[in-house]
Formats: sequence, structure tokens, C-alpha cells
Amino acid sequence: MTNLPSSYAPPTAGRTGNAGSDQAGQNRGPAGKRPAEKPRGKGRQKFGANNGNPNVKQVRLTLVFIDFWSALKISFLIGLAQAIVVVIATFLLYLVFVQTGIFDRANSVVGQVVGGNGFDVRSILSMGQSVAFAAVAGVLNMVVITILGAVVAVIYNTIARIVGGVKVGFESD
Repeated sequence: MTNLPSSYAPPTAGRTGNAGSDQAGQNRGPAGKRPAEKPRGKGRQKFGANNGNPNVKQVRLTLVFIDFWSALKISFLIGLAQAIVVVIATFLLYLVFVQTGIFDRANSVVGQVVGGNGFDVRSILSMGQSVAFAAVAGVLNMVVITILGAVVAVIYNTIARIVGGVKVGFESD
């Protein structure tokens, strides 16, 4: 186990296989495998029961702890990816607006509303200004996403300590 507080360690931590116990192999069936659990209640099947394929292994795990630094690093990388996407998307949208003539149409609409033809959108909103604004917005979003990732990890750890975590089922083909 890695960096888990002692309160999160499972009660059987440290036990290995059949070592040191006469009863360790007692509940095992043929070939050393444990027998399948019996259904609890009427008609209830084991979690993810797959009667068609005996090679499918099913596991139920409980997520009781999210490492703070791991959550911080992952949320930082997600925020960084978001910032890069915002800057590139802004650059590409600016190019599309220039190529399709949207700025020229905006100039004519503003000229009709204001009553003059001296207005130019590109003088106010140049490519450099657009990309710089997108970069600033991306960096601010990256900081917010990083902080939110860390806060969510702390909140989840607190709630998991109270209610016991989230049960997750896995199945291998």
C-alpha cells in the first residue's frame, strides 16, 4: 500500500497467502480457488455475475482515499491541457473569422448603427490581443481547476472517512 494512513489500511493488511495459518487453505476448492459466493436473498446474483464465461474475473473494491498530491498533479495537468486548448482554439477561430469576412460584416453593422464608416473591429481586437486574452483566461482557469481538484480530494477523503467510501466493481475479460 502506498502512503495510506493507518486508519485506511484494510484489517488483513500484511497477511500473505497460506503462511502461518492452518485454516488458510480450508475454504479453498479444487485447484486452490475459493468457491463462488452464494447469492444473498431470493434470485440475487453475485455482483457482475457472468454465467456464460468462467474466465471472467470480478472484483469489488472500495475507494476510501484519494492522495492529495496525486489529485493536485492530475488537476494541474487537466488545467494545463485546457489552457493550451483555449489558446489554440482562439487562434484558429480568429483565423476563421478573418477568412470568412465576419470582421468586415461586423464593421458594416457597427457603421450602420453608429452612422459612420470609420469603425474597424480589427483595430480593437487584433490577433495578438485575442491570443493574449485567451492565454490569461487559460492560466486563470488552470489555477482554478488545480485548486478545485485539490479541494475535491480533501472533501472526498473527509466524506469517505465518515461513510466508508465508494464501492466500485471491476471485471476482466
